[in-house]
Amino acid sequence: METTEDKDVRWRTIANDLRAAILDGRYPPGGALPSEPELVRRYDVSRPTVRKAIDTLVSEGLAYVMRGRGSFVRPMPERQTILISHQNRPDLAAPGNHPDIQAFGWDLALRDVDPEAPLFTSEKITANRDIAIMLGVRTGHPVIHRRSMFHRGHTATIHGASARLEINSYANADMLPDFDDPKRFHQYRKRPAFFYQSLIREHGPVRWMTLTTSRIAYEDERAHLGMDYAEALLIIRRTMAHANGHPIEVTEVKAPANRYEIGYSAELADDPSAVFTPEELADNGITLVI
Repeated sequence: METTEDKDVRWRTIANDLRAAILDGRYPPGGALPSEPELVRRYDVSRPTVRKAIDTLVSEGLAYVMRGRGSFVRPMPERQTILISHQNRPDLAAPGNHPDIQAFGWDLALRDVDPEAPLFTSEKITANRDIAIMLGVRTGHPVIHRRSMFHRGHTATIHGASARLEINSYANADMLPDFDDPKRFHQYRKRPAFFYQSLIREHGPVRWMTLTTSRIAYEDERAHLGMDYAEALLIIRRTMAHANGHPIEVTEVKAPANRYEIGYSAELADDPSAVFTPEELADNGITLVI
């Protein structure tokens, strides 16, 4: 009969052995792990002890369970690169900069879009605590929020789900008082650089600051980005600020951390001043430049 102490030691031993075998390649990506009955016999333990070991591997992102079929090694997706540039800083949330709009044009790109899951939105909201801290305003202050979803179908997939990126832009609404004007709103939407040009013209010169962090994804973020609970969220926050450092606009890029990595153009290019062409970006697995 297993004691509580025995169970604690045994499930850790099983998890450690299976983890080492996965990382050594003895169980290939997509391959089956030993069944529960087999592990019960091999380690002379109970099924709950085996399940705790498997659950540990699942929580680490090394395995997944298919009901009625068993446990399998999670395939590692091909990683794409997000390139941080010190030259061209595009307005990633501008609808005109959305990759589908650029590739296919407005009519074709929007033809089959689900209205419940739009490619991009632009609206005025009130700042919650986190947005207020980012922009240096009080909670409840009017903020322009622009959101864009990149569904990168050509990038790596996990269980058939395409890799996705979420772009959120936040700006103090006082910075662009004409945002609600229908004619100007149309220009902010259609012209890829107009939003940033207007901010810089009215509030420049500007400086840029980029910070990268990660955390466990929230429930809504997992749903938007096609993530499961074992995946960490990569967050790149780029701030356009006054020369004194006060924020003007903040862009956040959110991406699954196991599908994207970060590179720096000054280090990856032979010529630090070079600008990558779209073909060079694709050839080097670069899915986004910020």
